[in-house]
Amino acid sequence: MEFENIESRKTQTAKREAIIKIEKYAGEGVSLGYDNDKAVFVRYAIPGETVKVNIYREAKDYAIGEPIEIIENSPDRIEPECPYFGFCGGCDYQMLSYEKQLEIKEKLVLETFERIGKLKLDKLTGIIPSPKAYHYRNTVTFKVNPRKQLIGFFRKDTKFIVDIDQCLIAMQNINRALNDIRVQRIFPSHNFKVRTTLDEDTVVNWVPAEDYEDRAVYETVTAMGNSFKFKISKDSFFQVNDYVIPRWIEKIIEFLDETHSERIFDLYCGIGLITLFVSHFARETIGVEISRPSIKDAHHNLKINDIKTNTQFVLGDVFEALPKLGDADVFIIDPPRKGMDRAVVDFVLSCAPKKIIYSSCKPASLARDINLLSSTYELKETVLVDMFPQTHHIEMVNLLVRK
Repeated sequence: MEFENIESRKTQTAKREAIIKIEKYAGEGVSLGYDNDKAVFVRYAIPGETVKVNIYREAKDYAIGEPIEIIENSPDRIEPECPYFGFCGGCDYQMLSYEKQLEIKEKLVLETFERIGKLKLDKLTGIIPSPKAYHYRNTVTFKVNPRKQLIGFFRKDTKFIVDIDQCLIAMQNINRALNDIRVQRIFPSHNFKVRTTLDEDTVVNWVPAEDYEDRAVYETVTAMGNSFKFKISKDSFFQVNDYVIPRWIEKIIEFLDETHSERIFDLYCGIGLITLFVSHFARETIGVEISRPSIKDAHHNLKINDIKTNTQFVLGDVFEALPKLGDADVFIIDPPRKGMDRAVVDFVLSCAPKKIIYSSCKPASLARDINLLSSTYELKETVLVDMFPQTHHIEMVNLLVRK
């Protein structure tokens, strides 16, 4: 049983305590122990620890809980830096050193690849750590209770808002904006988003803010000797960790042919972040994206960066757009967390590009898709890019080569 497959609608609210020996990490930020023969998924606990647990959700064959008391500590446990850790629901691993977090993420990816992808790997071919373990997030969505005047995040598995005055994984300008909004004359009436950049351009979206505008931002990204400016509208997706994005881009470009002769499709391209960079290492590059705000930004970014390469963007569903684009040497695929639809996988197989570069923030859907592609493609490299320190989230970039 894996926590990521648990369906919450099959559980009931519970209130009981148990003393449990934690046995292993189980993904999604939980660890696994047993209460008699029942699996208990416990947050914020480390394998080897004996923990008194508050079981707050329960089904016939499993339960979910959180520590009340650590009876026997793991030597790996450290003091979390954030006073809200264990309450606010944002982080999962602050009780561990950053080096240990990377070890756990690698182990969980390898287990997921074996269980779902039927791929037994001894280790990943690379791990790219984040240059910053804290204060790295460039975007945060804050939950609001206007009646009680709370601003913060949902506690895990609840709709209860934990009121906070700062988030230690958010960039500092986000925390400044949070506190400015908290004391302004008009308290926000609903959730809002704060986005900032390395250029210290900070905006507040969705609510009136006295000292901030509700608009797009521009971010400059430098990698592989090129710098591009990107417009990011408030409804467009952009990776959350500005400090590791260049390393992620560089790894993708490493997988391209040194002759720069490949025709490349960048599927689920968003605002064109990958597209613009790889276009300088390709014969032709086409980005495909279904989100209208994102593709509008992509066209804008193509123009403002005065791109001279053979590059274009296509608005549309990947499955519907691909048949109109002809053949490509390389497919770069960076889909939503759910991965590719089966129809898209089948069409990719029918196109048979010589290489697939697959970036994913969900190892389970990634492993599933790699398994579906394995009849035609061999996994050559699989690299963990730690876009999300202190949390259970994992970004992977993988190279698959046609057999």
